Amino acid sequence: YAKDIKDSANSLLSIINEILDSSKIESGKMEIINANYDISSVFNDIYNMISVRAKEKELDLIFDISPSIPNEYFGDDKRIKQVLLNILTNAVKYTFEKNKKLVVRAEQYESTTVLTLQDEGIGIPKSDLSRVTKAFFTGENGRKTGESTGMGLYLAKEICEKLGHELNI
Repeated sequence: YAKDIKDSANSLLSIINEILDSSKIESGKMEIINANYDISSVFNDIYNMISVRAKEKELDLIFDISPSIPNEYFGDDKRIKQVLLNILTNAVKYTFEKNKKLVVRAEQYESTTVLTLQDEGIGIPKSDLSRVTKAFFTGENGRKTGESTGMGLYLAKEICEKLGHELNI
């Protein structure tokens, strides 16, 4: 019962934080705090947060980081983590079969670092691609699982834009 209570409390906290972040974005009050940060630390933190969920679902989480990417970046590492966490949480949530892979790649193209996620989940129907980054959009599978508020990809897209980056789905 204690684990169920803890899981429920964490879910509720996550929903509250998503709503607060959405309100901050819409009001223009989301604070971006730029500083130098170590990208390997960001990847390590994200891996540690997501790997537990991936292991519970018997998924193989792989981080394939090119040695050519710079180690130090300037930006808001907290918001970068939030974007990655939202995207990877969705990937884990919507991968129902065991022994599937989630692969995060970081590669350098000219002067741009590109992060990609490849998963073997159920995918997003083409009819939902234009709506998947809208607030509160859950799609059919989000309604079936009851696990989605429909805010994760919306927040990821909005934060990316606020940071001057692009999210392509």
